[in-house]
Amino acid sequence: MNTTEPMPALLEAYFADLDRALIGTDERERAETVQAMREHAAEMLHRHGVSEKTAERVIGDFGPVEQIAAAATSTPAPASAPAPTRSWSDIWLLVGSIVSLLFYVFPLFGIAMLIWAILRIRRNSGNRTLQKAALWVSGVSVAFSIGMFISHALHAL
Repeated sequence: MNTTEPMPALLEAYFADLDRALIGTDERERAETVQAMREHAAEMLHRHGVSEKTAERVIGDFGPVEQIAAAATSTPAPASAPAPTRSWSDIWLLVGSIVSLLFYVFPLFGIAMLIWAILRIRRNSGNRTLQKAALWVSGVSVAFSIGMFISHALHAL
């Protein structure tokens, strides 16, 4: 049905109100709803004649704009990336790993930080970025401590 034919002012006002009421809905559904209703109105006007009485009858068949808008699907909220959580245990884990690197002569502290980092990562809780940083720093600390121990042992021979 051709919907470009002029409609009575009452129907045009109704469709303008409907379009405004559907602003918070999915754009595609909004356009399809208004277009389908315009086509139906054009068919009714063609069948019963273009008059204010027919326009009132069509609007009565459609019902209130608010009712139609309430039945429409609302636009989904845009998905935003979840903010990284601030986990104090992960912050202390990273600080401990840095301290173990600074004091590499205490390899047991570095090993403890490495184990703690592995456990935190396996639990899938907390801030993954801090946990991975702590894992790498404590791993470097342990590797450096082992390297220094081996170097010291070889020079002692």
